Amino acid sequence: MTNATLAEIKEKISVQHEGDEKQLEVIFSDSLRLIVEAPAGYGKTTTMISRIAYLFASGGIPNPKRILGLTFSVNAALKVKREVAEKLPVLLGSQNSPVALGEKVTVTNYHGFCKGVLKKYGYLIADGLRKDVNLFRAVGDSDIERQSSLKTALSSDELEKLKAVETAVKEARVPDAQTIHAYNEIVIKKLLPLEYITHNAVILFVLEMFDRFPEVKRFYQSYYPLIVVDEFQDTNCIAWKLLETIIVEQTQLVFLGDPLQRIYGFIGALPDIMTMVVDKYGMSKVTLSKNYRFRNNPEMLKLDKIIRENAASCFSTTVLEDDVAKLPAIWGTTQQDEAQQVVAKVQTLMGDGIDKIAILFRGRGKNAEIVEAELTDKKVAYFYGMFTDEDAEYVEFHNKCQEMFIKRFGKSKSINKKALISFSDNVKKAYDAATGKTIDSLLRLLDALVEKVSIDYSDLLSEDKYNLLLDIFENRQLKQAMEYVDSQIILSTVHGAKGLEWDYVVLADVERWVFPGYYTCNDCPNKFASTTNCCCSLPIPLSSGFRDIALDELSVFYVGITRARKQVFVSASSKRIDYFGNEKSSVFSCLVTINGVKLIKADMVTTP
Repeated sequence: MTNATLAEIKEKISVQHEGDEKQLEVIFSDSLRLIVEAPAGYGKTTTMISRIAYLFASGGIPNPKRILGLTFSVNAALKVKREVAEKLPVLLGSQNSPVALGEKVTVTNYHGFCKGVLKKYGYLIADGLRKDVNLFRAVGDSDIERQSSLKTALSSDELEKLKAVETAVKEARVPDAQTIHAYNEIVIKKLLPLEYITHNAVILFVLEMFDRFPEVKRFYQSYYPLIVVDEFQDTNCIAWKLLETIIVEQTQLVFLGDPLQRIYGFIGALPDIMTMVVDKYGMSKVTLSKNYRFRNNPEMLKLDKIIRENAASCFSTTVLEDDVAKLPAIWGTTQQDEAQQVVAKVQTLMGDGIDKIAILFRGRGKNAEIVEAELTDKKVAYFYGMFTDEDAEYVEFHNKCQEMFIKRFGKSKSINKKALISFSDNVKKAYDAATGKTIDSLLRLLDALVEKVSIDYSDLLSEDKYNLLLDIFENRQLKQAMEYVDSQIILSTVHGAKGLEWDYVVLADVERWVFPGYYTCNDCPNKFASTTNCCCSLPIPLSSGFRDIALDELSVFYVGITRARKQVFVSASSKRIDYFGNEKSSVFSCLVTINGVKLIKADMVTTP
């Protein structure tokens, strides 16, 4: 490519990014290894794609090598893959077809990458892996004893060994090679013959393969000269071990993430991983600085900035009066009064029926049930999405869908709208006698997912559709289809809402002992301190132990805040209902009184 053509591409990229200095620093950087702190709404995806385009244009990716892009779900991978196919030809010129570029960029999740490796080389460690790994039913280690077909397949000792590895992963401890081998042997001998595989085994098989067959590892180290990882802050210990095995001295790296959105520490996301890799791999750090989601919303822009500053300074930031963010709040005298005011606000926001609204909770409980009952009483239609990954009905529904999906599509992978509707109808028949709001919601989610895949993803290859749906069923991710549900009002937990967006969000029950949760407040030295103005307004204790806990809760709060495109509201009341159904005194939690945040009445806000 000539210098003139490269200069033209650089100019085109600069215009597309509106001269954003930090984004352009990432895109045009001479550093081969970049760690990019990229909060929600700061232009992460477009920056990542432009970086890839520039590397292609400038010869940074030698032919016939490929780029490996890793995300945390097939759904996210497909969105990135589609944007790569659409935007790279625009930046690089029409001579670069989407198909040709798509062949140079592999975008998948960790399990998808490992399944691709096992599809080619799985036979090296087990004859049972000569079969397409996508035809096995994936199961969690702790779920094995719940499966009727597996109850007697493993001895109690074998089951405990599998669960011990699962516990280690959740506690961010990488099992040693001997433990991995023992774990894999149990899966190979006892589960593969029954056409089951564990989620962890998909990655642990590849780790053992790379250890035993270094020539296979060297192939992948050479094949991918650039590795791009999205949502890097959520990387767990075995996913990180996998990455380490394919990174060599020549490997270019771009890791994008936001440490403030790390809310999955309880299931193994590595703490401080974004800091650790800077020294380990000599990475240049760039922090994106412009929030485009709230660019026309000054108060939300301030709120985003102030929460991030509090996180960075461990709640010690100093904010000038003019920079204080106003956070619209609903205050009830009782939990019932709070619920009535929340529903009234939601009814006002519903307007002409165009805007989407979410009511989000830290977790389930009596308080959330009162809000739900008020919605029902006022005949406000809503979608119930308050299930968790561990709910028996939620787990079993995904297992059933996975089983029926593999049986229906596993051999041919020929997927079209008619076949998907037939599959959905068969799932409904399987649950014809089932009752309850969780099953009703899951069936609605399945219908919404089928509609989305059939229409919006109609251009995808059948194999991509198959991998997308199988990944959702395997990893219990139907809740991510809430964005497709035809309902103006959504009820969900903050964790269930991560990755989704609505026009308006109400963070409900932001009260001491509720949000933050009971165990966080119980560790706080101020837990019984007197309060003023309906708020837990005392400074957050900064002893090392409690500081980390408080920062984790701030991350959950921030994720909830950033689910809103236009405006967020918080609510609380002077009375809460505890776990045992007793009414207790309460106040707004410390999260809404951090430095630089000022509560105002919700009815004082003119929504965008």
